[in-house]
Formats: sequence, structure tokens, C-alpha cells
Amino acid sequence: MSKFDDTDIQELKDITSIGIVSSVNTSKMTARVKIQDTGTVTGDLRILQNKPTVTLELLGGTCEGEYKIKVSPWIPKVGQWVACLFKPGGDGDGFILGGI
Repeated sequence: MSKFDDTDIQELKDITSIGIVSSVNTSKMTARVKIQDTGTVTGDLRILQNKPTVTLELLGGTCEGEYKIKVSPWIPKVGQWVACLFKPGGDGDGFILGGI
């Protein structure tokens, strides 16, 4: 198995970034991210499917009452740090891998 050279490392750096979510479009499952290294804001990045958010709501006044379980897709919040993966080629098309 060959080792990574400087070109390989640079290519990996070019397609991966960490940033802060600046806006979210829940209906399209996309978000824009301010990239930490450059300070630039991406176009709409698709949010990859992650573990869902599960909430439990008590219906009634006692702990022995009925509960409502809600399962929602994971969507990052504005201000949350995320890891991003971009398609090679520099056109800015990419994905949000998940929160960090």
C-alpha cells in the first residue's frame, strides 16, 4: 500500500472543511456554512441523513400519563459547528456530514 504524498494531503484538505452553520432551509434539507479557514459562506449544502432526533412529550399531568414520541430528521442549527465534504473540482457543491 502506498503512502500519501503532499498532493494527496492537499486534495483531502481541498474537499473537507469545518465551519459554522449560518442559515438552514429545512424544507430543502440544505444549509449554508461559514468556513472557518477562509471566512467565506458556502452555497446551499445538502444535509446528509444522520441519526434522528427523538423527543418524548408527557400528555397529562402525571409521570404515569401517556407520552407522545416524535422522531425528526437531524438538522443542524444556526451557530452549530459542522464538518463538510465538497465534490472535487472547486464548484462548491457539497454536503454537511454532521455536527461536531
